[in-house]
Amino acid sequence: MEQILDSGAEAWLVTWAGGGFIPMMQSAQELGVTDEMGLGASFIDNASLPAFFGNNVGLTSGILYHYTAPDNPINDWLTEQTIARHGTPPDLFDADGMNAALLVVEALNQTGGDASAEALIPAMEGLEFEGPKGTITIRAEDHVAIQDMYIVKLLNVDDPDFKYFELVTTTRPDVPCLLPEDKQDRCGDLPVGSLGGSE
Repeated sequence: MEQILDSGAEAWLVTWAGGGFIPMMQSAQELGVTDEMGLGASFIDNASLPAFFGNNVGLTSGILYHYTAPDNPINDWLTEQTIARHGTPPDLFDADGMNAALLVVEALNQTGGDASAEALIPAMEGLEFEGPKGTITIRAEDHVAIQDMYIVKLLNVDDPDFKYFELVTTTRPDVPCLLPEDKQDRCGDLPVGSLGGSE
């Protein structure tokens, strides 16, 4: 953290998964990194967000999913059922779990119940269905799920129902084909690349 603070940079970017996440942010707060520098990071799960972004109310950033962002009947159902069954609203990856279940059901409907890989793979390739995040398309070339993502503004970190955000806009990323070199013939007309931007 001292190196980050002494770097002279205007902002620091955080990409982190797994253990040590909360201690890292606590250290950043204790040493003044969060006061001195802007933070570049996607918003995270409801429980961890106050520790991570407590000093960043007013920040606008991306988020994979927050139950307050989509406006459709499937998300309404997911929200109602999650609250009824678990006493808390859906969290960051709940829509993905439901989308996975919906994908399997839609594919099984197309195969007439045949659950073999030989039947399911072609049924899922190019499949489009409605989920909590709206329309999901499974790109046939590389099996990427093309779906909505959200840009939100952080309003608070203490709402008891985790209503932390104001929706700024919905975006639908269309990433390049990310297959390894030996499978890139499947990419067809899609641009080939990487999430890091290198060819």
